[in-house]
Amino acid sequence: MGPIHETLGSLLSTSAVTITYVFLASTMFSIGLAVTVDEFFTALRDLKLMGRIVLANILLVPILGMLLVKLFPLSADTRIAILLLAITPGGMQAIQFTAKVRGAVSFAAAVTFLLSIIGVLASPLLADLILPLETRVRFPWLHAMGYVLLFLLLPLLVGFAVRYGKRRLAEGLGKPVLLLSNISFVATIALSMAVRGTAIRAIGWAGLGAMAFLIVSSMAIGWWLGGPDQGKRQVSAVATSMRNAAVCLLIAVTSFPGRGVETAVVSFMALMVPPNMLLTLYRGLRTRRRPS
Repeated sequence: MGPIHETLGSLLSTSAVTITYVFLASTMFSIGLAVTVDEFFTALRDLKLMGRIVLANILLVPILGMLLVKLFPLSADTRIAILLLAITPGGMQAIQFTAKVRGAVSFAAAVTFLLSIIGVLASPLLADLILPLETRVRFPWLHAMGYVLLFLLLPLLVGFAVRYGKRRLAEGLGKPVLLLSNISFVATIALSMAVRGTAIRAIGWAGLGAMAFLIVSSMAIGWWLGGPDQGKRQVSAVATSMRNAAVCLLIAVTSFPGRGVETAVVSFMALMVPPNMLLTLYRGLRTRRRPS
């Protein structure tokens, strides 16, 4: 596993991490410029729908992960990685796809924020329940919470403030900030392409199959529990399938150094983007063809 760990270092290099932070902050800032505080909290107050999404993410997907590690012939490290991913919702890259769902921008922001907080709070408890008894996880509480607050909440609040105080400025900033978000997302994918390809080759076909099944099945669960509105269903499907790989990678590096857990997590990061991109493109085409 030596070469893969050297390559993983490039994923965590200053440039790649910085561009990822730029993507997250600019995306949340652009959402804050586009929606109001009332719209955001109205989405959060839909307790029935939010409850179903939380149920999907902290109960159904973890159960799915437990089944998959029994059904597929996986290495111990890949099993740990899949279980970590299954119990950790709130993948922030989901916002790149959910923020483009017509009529559901405030809902997308609310779901991303809620699942990110729940992922940080619930994952350590779930880890004690479903990980092997001999496995002990050191959870980076401060790092994970700082990540959510600094790159999710703060840019969103700044966007809200600009929209509230300077509506014309918010309208002028909207497109340039959204363009920055799109460019930084593409740059993030491009910079990490080599390491992700190496990681995918390292975990084998069984690992790839288990992860693909986890992604697609989680997407189906999210769609099923996303309510009658098609846009909100799409947001729920994407947010449920894109697990919080960043937090899982932090756990892997701190709790399982020098092993293959982080390799499997990086593989998942690569695999979860294409299905959600395809769903976003398909739903976008369906929406455009629908008569107004």
